[in-house]
Amino acid sequence: MVLLDNIPIWAVYLGTVVVVLVAAEIGYRIGIWLQHRDPSSEGTPMTGTVVGGMLGLVAFLMAFSIGIVINQHNGRKAMVVTEANAVGTAFLRAGFLDGSDLTTSRNLLQEYVEVRLAAASDLTQLESAITRSEEIHIQLWSIVEDNVRQGKESDIMALYVESINEVIDVHSLRLAAVDLRLPRLLGVVLFAATLLSFLLVGVANSADGKRDFAAILLFALAFVAVLIIIVDLDRPQEGLLTVSQAALSDLLEQMATPVR
Repeated sequence: MVLLDNIPIWAVYLGTVVVVLVAAEIGYRIGIWLQHRDPSSEGTPMTGTVVGGMLGLVAFLMAFSIGIVINQHNGRKAMVVTEANAVGTAFLRAGFLDGSDLTTSRNLLQEYVEVRLAAASDLTQLESAITRSEEIHIQLWSIVEDNVRQGKESDIMALYVESINEVIDVHSLRLAAVDLRLPRLLGVVLFAATLLSFLLVGVANSADGKRDFAAILLFALAFVAVLIIIVDLDRPQEGLLTVSQAALSDLLEQMATPVR
């Protein structure tokens, strides 16, 4: 579904509805043409059997795809909470540091959360957010190295080092979670099967020679709505079903009044 990322979700919905309606109309015209060519084929039950089987196959593909994208969506939500916990722990353990290191560390961690939230609300900032996040990692680790060089290798310092490590590790996990998408082949097969299904529905609709456009339209609106849910969930942070950043937002509020 990556190919659809640059198209607004409402445009994908309307465009898909139009495409499947065109497919149904083409199927209807094919059905009428076949009946004129072979009048004995009119009203054959085979068409209805094929349509039912095809729709069942598409329903299976939809259920399978929804399972994949929901798991990925839930994984991204869990990563936000995990990151908030990691950064929050590092923020508190920065209190083990002395003087300017304490202030610098906490300021960097606060900026880190602000950068992550900015990227979540505006994907055009994603690349710059990744770059800045990794720069903050380097600065935080530099503080760790300086303290270790000064002989501060206590168990308490080890706790701070561990928390910074976790912040860096979770960053890598979140980047990996963004790249987890519905397999392209599965998406192509799903859309192709949908088009073929509506083509067959159009053929079946021509059995009595009367076009039932209202029924086809309602069916298309409902059917495509389910398909769009898959497209929406597959997008990392776009559309209607986005990943909540509430855990990071709450953490940022807590950082505004740090415990000294």
